[in-house]
Amino acid sequence: MHLFLLVAGTKMVLCWIALPVFAFLSIFSVRYRRLARESLKCLFKTAVMQKCDSELNQKIRSDISGRLMKISPGISKLFYNYYKIITFVLLIVLLLSAYFSIAGIYNYIKYGSCNGPSSDGFCIFDPTGKNSATSRVYGLNDWEIGKVVLPKVSTDDPIIGNKNASLTIIEFGCYQCPYTKKAEPIVQEVLEHYNGRVNLQFKSFEIPNHALSYQTGLAADCAYEQGADKYLKYHKKLFENQENTTYFSMVDYAAEPEVGLDIKNFTACLVTEKYKNEVRNDTIEGLKAGVEGTPTFFINGQKIVGPKPFKTFKAVIDDELEKIEEQKG
Repeated sequence: MHLFLLVAGTKMVLCWIALPVFAFLSIFSVRYRRLARESLKCLFKTAVMQKCDSELNQKIRSDISGRLMKISPGISKLFYNYYKIITFVLLIVLLLSAYFSIAGIYNYIKYGSCNGPSSDGFCIFDPTGKNSATSRVYGLNDWEIGKVVLPKVSTDDPIIGNKNASLTIIEFGCYQCPYTKKAEPIVQEVLEHYNGRVNLQFKSFEIPNHALSYQTGLAADCAYEQGADKYLKYHKKLFENQENTTYFSMVDYAAEPEVGLDIKNFTACLVTEKYKNEVRNDTIEGLKAGVEGTPTFFINGQKIVGPKPFKTFKAVIDDELEKIEEQKG
């Protein structure tokens, strides 16, 4: 049974490779239309574990060997003799490629990084790497991005939680990024669990590919101008209505009774882009710190990428709090 599956697998990969090639060539030649039909028939039979009685396998083997003969008789002979091994290797490569592609997509959807929950390495799906729109907009070159400078807690960015906490988590997030929104409940769980020992500073990171990424960052800073408590309410409102936010609804959120912002001052602040340098500086700080996607968290230099589970944060925070206690003590 295992041998049959192995042989079937090698034939199937051959059919998968042959089908699109012959389908394309059949546009220009009647000869290849027949081969394309044979490829499709063979693929179907192999998939349902029936014997493929087509001579396609031998035809392709002979055809490729004949073409290689014109280039090098030695290579042609090698290919003909080891044809089954070569198709088997192609099958393994195809399966591995499919596995890693599916795993990467799954990890990116679940954790915000295609490398999984415990990695912050380069991800091919990464929206903010050195070749991204963010880097191009802010004009940073490869050298500037490659030279990592860890972010620092600043006085002009909002603190969520106890201002006198022993440890501050720095988050680079985007109010229009679904992964930043996905991380919000985890952030709240972390703050509640440590009950005042840990707080968080949120820095707006612009991602041009997200509509209103820049504008929502401006709006949050305008809310912070009117007080930390007002900012926190507005911060939550932006994430709660992420999918439906428009430029005008950002003003509507500010006017809602539960937020309670001075709408005249807020609107003037937003329209004049009063805090454009704040959003710009936070984004540049993130790029220089090696931020490759949102959300990205820094805990005393330890980097966490994506909406990771609570246990991931707890492991890092417990270790850092222990270090702080040792230094005090």
